[in-house]
Amino acid sequence: MFKTVLAFLLANPILLAAVDLNQEAELRRLVAQVADNERKNRFREMGYFYRLQRDRIILDRRGREKKRSSSTYEVIPLDDGVYRKLIRRNGQPLSEKEARKQQKKAEARLRRQRTLSPAGRARLERKHAERRRKEALFWEDAVRAFHFRYRGEEVLNGRAVAVVDLLPHQEYRPSEKDFWILDKLQGRIWIDRQDLQVTQVDMEFVKPVKVAGGLVARLHKGSTLWVRQEKLRDEVWFPRRFELTMNGRIFLLKGFNMRMTGKFSDYRRFGTSVRMLPADPEADGPAAGHSVESEE
Repeated sequence: MFKTVLAFLLANPILLAAVDLNQEAELRRLVAQVADNERKNRFREMGYFYRLQRDRIILDRRGREKKRSSSTYEVIPLDDGVYRKLIRRNGQPLSEKEARKQQKKAEARLRRQRTLSPAGRARLERKHAERRRKEALFWEDAVRAFHFRYRGEEVLNGRAVAVVDLLPHQEYRPSEKDFWILDKLQGRIWIDRQDLQVTQVDMEFVKPVKVAGGLVARLHKGSTLWVRQEKLRDEVWFPRRFELTMNGRIFLLKGFNMRMTGKFSDYRRFGTSVRMLPADPEADGPAAGHSVESEE
């Protein structure tokens, strides 16, 4: 019934605009649809190559930059996750020797997946199905983990967006241990009103994060995560940029203060036939590292 009502509203933008998002029930229904769209985005993303440039910036106690390093990867979708092939370091192409090494590792990983025994293929399919199950469940948990408060409307990148605060739900308990992060966040999202897609996320850790009970690492509360998504080729919404600030301790002793930034680019479909070629880090498009037969 809800899907029928929503489909009617989406077909009538004036009625959608008239929905009172100050009403908790109406706002929660809207957020639930947005979460479902995010789930679909992540499923689509599992079938795309893309390029990721990640910068790691070490900060001093006053937040000033001390050291910066950069890595650029060609991210290859596989049934059991993704494979990151390093193609640039600190803005410079790899040496010929290292580039060949990275290429051979990527080709070997793809070859292993394509030449699995029937039993190995069955195990991989189960792993892939479990990955999709958890992805779907995560977005259901994300709706349960927060109270939502409508803040009004803005214009972002020339598009109308609804601004919604996410406040921790004190009674929320993660349905899977892998979803622990949802219990430690609060923040704000910007929702594209036309497509009902998240276009920007600004979150803060309101509880410390412990790795191995705090013995390996402890991330202090106050760390932040910012993500920007954009519509690509007028059809899909994928991440374009992120920034993560982290402050904490490693092995109970050494403190760290850093910022990580990332830029996603060159999204293209992983077709039924892919021939790996030496990557040209400066090129853009399917020729930049792969010959792709698109499924579209």
